[in-house]
Amino acid sequence: MNISEAYNLPSREDLTALGFVVRLDVPQSDEERRRLVDEYVFTPAVRQSLPGIFEGMKHALARGEPLGRFIHGSFGSGKSHFLSMLGLLLEDDAQAWGKPDALVRELGEKHRGWVCDARLLTVRLHMLSEAGGSGFDRAVYEAFNRTLARHGKPPFEFLHVQGVLDEARREAELYGPAFWRNLEDGGVVASHEDFEALASGSPEEREALARALLQFKGRDAASAGVDPQWGEGLRRLTQHAKAQGYGGVVFLVDEFLLWLSDKAATEFKAAINQLTVMVDHAGGQRPLPVLAFIARQRNIQEFFPDLTYDHELHEHLRHHTKRFEETTLQDVELRHICKERILKPRHPAQVRAAVEQLAESQKKVLPAVLQSADVEYLKDVYPFHPALIEALIDVSSLLQRERTALRLLYELLVVHNPKLELGKLLPVGRAFDALFPPSGVEAGKGADDLKAIHRLYYESFRPAMDAMLREAEESGGTFDAKRRQALEEIVKTVLLAEASPRLKGPGMKVSRLVLLNDAEVAGEMERTRRARVAEDLLQLSRRVGTLQVSGTAPDYDVSVVLKGANFGELLERARGRTGGEHTRYATFFSVFTEVMGLAKTAGFRELTEGQEGDLKVKWRGTQRRGSVKLCNVREQPHAAFRPQPGDEFRILVDYPWDEKGHTVEEDRQRARDYTRRNGSAWALCWLPRHLTPQELGVLKDLAAVRFLLTKEGQEDLLANLSIADRQSVVDRARAQEATLARSFQDTLKVAYKDHGAIESLAVDVPAELSRPELHENLEQLGCALLERHYPQHPTFGVEPRVEDLQVLCDWMVKAHEAGTPLEFDERQGKVLTNLGRPLELVELGQTRGTLRRDTRYVKTVLEAATSESLMWGAVEQRLEDPFGLPPAVRCFFLAFFARAYGYRVVDGTGSPWEPRVEPSVRANLKLVRAPLLSVAMWGQVVDLAVQLFEKMPRPGQRTLGEQDKLVGLLRERGEECRKTLVKVRERLVQLGVGGRRVAEVDDAIARLKPLVVRESEAHVLLEALLQAWSGEGRDAARAAVQNAAALWEALEALGERLRTQVQTAAGKVPHLEPEARACLTDLEALLGASELARSLRKASVDAWNRSAETLLSRILDALTPAKPPAPVQPPGGSGVTSPSGVGNVVSGTGQGSQVGGGPGPFEVVLEGVPVQLGGQGAELDALWSKLRSRLVTLEPGAVEVIVTVRRR
Repeated sequence: MNISEAYNLPSREDLTALGFVVRLDVPQSDEERRRLVDEYVFTPAVRQSLPGIFEGMKHALARGEPLGRFIHGSFGSGKSHFLSMLGLLLEDDAQAWGKPDALVRELGEKHRGWVCDARLLTVRLHMLSEAGGSGFDRAVYEAFNRTLARHGKPPFEFLHVQGVLDEARREAELYGPAFWRNLEDGGVVASHEDFEALASGSPEEREALARALLQFKGRDAASAGVDPQWGEGLRRLTQHAKAQGYGGVVFLVDEFLLWLSDKAATEFKAAINQLTVMVDHAGGQRPLPVLAFIARQRNIQEFFPDLTYDHELHEHLRHHTKRFEETTLQDVELRHICKERILKPRHPAQVRAAVEQLAESQKKVLPAVLQSADVEYLKDVYPFHPALIEALIDVSSLLQRERTALRLLYELLVVHNPKLELGKLLPVGRAFDALFPPSGVEAGKGADDLKAIHRLYYESFRPAMDAMLREAEESGGTFDAKRRQALEEIVKTVLLAEASPRLKGPGMKVSRLVLLNDAEVAGEMERTRRARVAEDLLQLSRRVGTLQVSGTAPDYDVSVVLKGANFGELLERARGRTGGEHTRYATFFSVFTEVMGLAKTAGFRELTEGQEGDLKVKWRGTQRRGSVKLCNVREQPHAAFRPQPGDEFRILVDYPWDEKGHTVEEDRQRARDYTRRNGSAWALCWLPRHLTPQELGVLKDLAAVRFLLTKEGQEDLLANLSIADRQSVVDRARAQEATLARSFQDTLKVAYKDHGAIESLAVDVPAELSRPELHENLEQLGCALLERHYPQHPTFGVEPRVEDLQVLCDWMVKAHEAGTPLEFDERQGKVLTNLGRPLELVELGQTRGTLRRDTRYVKTVLEAATSESLMWGAVEQRLEDPFGLPPAVRCFFLAFFARAYGYRVVDGTGSPWEPRVEPSVRANLKLVRAPLLSVAMWGQVVDLAVQLFEKMPRPGQRTLGEQDKLVGLLRERGEECRKTLVKVRERLVQLGVGGRRVAEVDDAIARLKPLVVRESEAHVLLEALLQAWSGEGRDAARAAVQNAAALWEALEALGERLRTQVQTAAGKVPHLEPEARACLTDLEALLGASELARSLRKASVDAWNRSAETLLSRILDALTPAKPPAPVQPPGGSGVTSPSGVGNVVSGTGQGSQVGGGPGPFEVVLEGVPVQLGGQGAELDALWSKLRSRLVTLEPGAVEVIVTVRRR
């Protein structure tokens, strides 16, 4: 069953414009009134408002006051129908009050009585039918008289009395007494005096005089114009209506704002004022109340935004809107009108079942495609989509008035889709044909946009889709007539959205467009159609530049640019600038490296780097390295197929095109030719299908768009555009670039993944391309080669890092020495689990682990290393070739084996290498077996080393490497300590010291002797060292070693000259001699004592130095006379006191030291002593004290003292 059979629809002949447009001023026949009443739909807004309207009118009539109300709503919301129905009810029309509706019955019970008694004169006024030059007042007067005439009542004369009288006075001045004689002869007035008397009389007398003058001239009253006193005119109008037996006047005014839109500012203001006076006047109560209902399409400020700059007019509008109440007919009224007026089923049960089934399937979809839609909305408007209804509300408001939404809905069913199957939703795109027929579109507001939409579709989109279909038919493509029809509906929906904000909503995505035009797609079918529509839209956007397809495939954002620069033309010019092969390849290369994950890989970062580089993959918990090359496989030499040194695999990726005449099969045969000639290799070739001309066209467009985004491209192509247009083009190019890049990425995925092939140069390598992304498949191919190459490789829980392998190595060495299950901590437990178990080295319990030596990896090492010396390279090869263990793991086995089994590791030069885990193994390492100290002796030597040498690092486990390391440290520290002790002994002997300290130092030097013997093996040296430090006296010798540096520091601090001075001066002062002898004895005791009994330190020596200086000063004071003799001027001025400088004290001595003898050589006693003169003498006293202390040390005899002073 189709829609025409399921619903009562009119025929094509009934679809005339006047059948859907109510004109308030057109007299209605009984049949027309009956149809209006039958078809009128009381929408929710009307049901809510109408009772209040009647109550308001009732109270206004009772008080004799005016009432004003706006009926607000968009085009098609039913304002004219509402006013027509209201007029019939107020005229007490039996058909209107007899409408079978609960609201009408309720209103009838409450209000029909007073409506009938009030005898309201209902005046219908359609402003667009009025003469273009007439004002609002004249339109009201004439509509009032037309209404009176229809009721057989005499008209109201709205004569401009003053104008007629002024005209008579002007004619009297022109013609003189003859004018008055003619009036007298015509029976108008007897004289000029009578004329002036009547002209100054009552309004009735003035109007009678004016009418008599017009009748005398043979003119009707209308030719005299309208009385400008609008308030007085309304008063007289109501007085006239009252005289005809009416109880009130109701004005129903339609299209008032459309009529105002053609008026100048002064006319606009006058009309607004007159409308206001109808409901708000200061002239007292009128004979009858005036009730005015004004249909308004939208808010006045919204309708006339260009007038809001004028403050005065804006104030008029604002003041005006306050005088009227408002009833709003919402846009959703069309939903209810559609349900109750248009969609009247012939077979209700079948229609209901079909709609219920459809509603159930659309329950979750509707809110996604239209925010305000729900299942009930769908049920009300089926077979229309709720989004189509919303679009019609918007678009029909911009069309000619005759193109109402109701008419369009009927046309969609009767003219365009009469065979639509019941249960199917009408695609939203189908509305385009009714709104934008090929003949053209006529519109008022928004005409430019609507005409642009019409022009774009018929001049650009439709020809482009036809061309796509022709090319597909010629080339055998998949774009057929069915896909063209689906694409056409999608495009029409996008164009409708540009004229309908409600339809466009947050944006038009492909998924939403598909659902708006095919309600049945779901699941896989929806995804398939979405992908197909996205592909078709993208291809169409390449032909029509105004179509913007952006965002992420396949759910693109789709829109149409109606204004601005011609993007399609600019793109075509850009294609001409970027048509070369190099530009195409550069664009391909940038996209290829991104999807393959190679954009940051050396060799692929720039086009000039060679298109070959490392490929690192994560395999079985390890990071592995191979190589990848982008090339034309059929042109490659044999060497290009082999993995390079250091690479574990190699992948050659072919171009997705080739020169004309060459196929993918040639690439495949080239790879097979290599294996026939050279055998297998751990490599493979990834061969994509070749791109179609259409796909290569996307690549060309991408290159063109990227050119538009460059500085060069913009200067070349956009220089003549305005700033706004230039920015618009750049924005569109940026969006287009992102879309085309994603589209070409998807194309490469299809070419390489879905249609690609793998030609392996190794046997039984799985050629799967199962991962969603290309870079993941590239890694998967590398891993597949590794799986085939190293099937016995362990699978690690984490990447084997050097530090973790070192932890594992240390634990295993301990476990090897212990020979029993060994405890592990938290970190060790993780390492044992993630690395030890995969390497089959441990069996783990809750807190302890057992070392295994019988598993394949460690057993390989143990079986290969059975001699006293061996080259590690041979052992390592057995770990690398069959197992593929990474370098750090192989180094781990070396460190464990050397440490656990007593091998010393040396490099090619014979230098020792400490067995530890490193990222890779050094070349030419040799393992040499050597004896180890016993566990007991190892503990003893470690303790001894730590005791002897301060801050000596404590060695680790008892291994050969640790043993050699300890010997190296002991040699270094021992030699240094022994040299210091030798210096200590020499100094003590020099000072004449004997006793225990010298003996202890000699003993310590002897015990350190094993550390300076170079030829001995490490274990021999350590055993000798332990032997040397056994027996008696080791504690004192140990103290000497521990404090060697402190002993030398103390001896260096000793003032030997001070010691000599004290010895020399002690006998010169008898009473101080015992004290001096005691001081010297104390020093000898300190120097000769055992270190264990009395430590020799710098602090103790410094203390002795201070006490000796004090004693010496006292001795000198005792030897100095109470008053020093006056200085003697030396002959020849040799002793001169200079007025400036630093003092020098010089003593001159002669041979034999005889006083008065010949002069002897000069000896500087004191030099460079700064002195501050002019003080209290403290500094001078200090100077004399120093001089005395120096002089007393000289040999006895006469000397000459010279003091030199130099100013600083």
